[in-house]
Amino acid sequence: MNATYDTVAHNVSKHDAIAAKLDGLHNTFAGRRANHLGYPYNLEFDAELISQFAKFLINNLGDPYVGSHYATEVCGLEREVVDWVMRVWDCADPEEYWGAVGASGTEGNLWAMYLARETLGDPVLIHSTEAHYSLPKAAKILRIEALTCQADDSGAICPGALREIVHANRHRCVILALTCGTTMKGAHDDIGACVNVLARVGIDPSRRFVHVDGALNAMVLPFVDGLPSGIRPSFRHGVDSISTSGHKMIGTPMPCGVLVVRRKHVRRVASTVSYLRSDDTTLMGSRNGHAVLAIWNRLMRLGIAGFRHNARICIERAEGFAKALCSAGVPVLLNPYSLTVVFPKPSDRTVTEYQLACHGNCAHAIVMPNVKADLIDRFLGDYTAEFSCKF
Repeated sequence: MNATYDTVAHNVSKHDAIAAKLDGLHNTFAGRRANHLGYPYNLEFDAELISQFAKFLINNLGDPYVGSHYATEVCGLEREVVDWVMRVWDCADPEEYWGAVGASGTEGNLWAMYLARETLGDPVLIHSTEAHYSLPKAAKILRIEALTCQADDSGAICPGALREIVHANRHRCVILALTCGTTMKGAHDDIGACVNVLARVGIDPSRRFVHVDGALNAMVLPFVDGLPSGIRPSFRHGVDSISTSGHKMIGTPMPCGVLVVRRKHVRRVASTVSYLRSDDTTLMGSRNGHAVLAIWNRLMRLGIAGFRHNARICIERAEGFAKALCSAGVPVLLNPYSLTVVFPKPSDRTVTEYQLACHGNCAHAIVMPNVKADLIDRFLGDYTAEFSCKF
């Protein structure tokens, strides 16, 4: 009797400890969320509608366009997500393109690099000094030679420097990785100008693969009026793939991403898996159906009008943010149509409190839809007081 009582008491105590641990994490996260300013995560999401699916294991196995024998999947919604994004990125004929929801923008970059290598054989990858770290990492994993191209002061790739590198490698096939919203400076590579560089040097479409890493701003710029055509993330430029993150401008409660690529490249690597009743066309065999639900929910609820509103409001707030810093004598970088405000790195206390991303002597804040005026004003008060004392 005592042994049974002790076991029950132990289990109750253990469950109480687990509950207390989770409650503590919840309270910590709530406090940190209120001061989040440094990373491009859209925390303005409502997960209530999709929370009802938490009791299901939702696994999108195999090719999104085929599905599998597993019944608890949402490949149909995944295709709706991909179709929606294809329209945003100007895919003229959806039948000529393929897409999938993956774990992150990084997965999209890695899979694009793999498809490029399989298409071109022994290519060289060219990316800018401001490209995301996942691109040189993908090159290392895939054993692709990688060359870096100088970026200008804004963070965008230099077409002149690109021409020199491409010309020096004109006898080779080229993978060109461009960025729509660089990590630290929020710069936009001129996609149109860079593709023209390849053409002028003589790298025709059969010897090139152009990928656009649009983790953040590929879901911002398409909704901006008066945008220079060269920086618009669009397949009209003749690019081969574009990727974005779901947990950034779209706004999901888990990391995820979307990749769209020309279907001819996927056909080269597809293989049939009989027990799935599907084709192996993705990096991960098991893919998170909850992420698909989260992205689909956001796209359907916001619509084009919602994304236009968010893009406009965030750009306006970023401009006001930068103007206030300038008025206080702080040197600031804010690229056109960008949400990323760059300034001198503050104290470690301020970096930690506002979760700022830093590189060298610089830090940045990213104005996402959840970054309202009160958070900006609170940060400005802390930062400018610190800055004036420092200088």
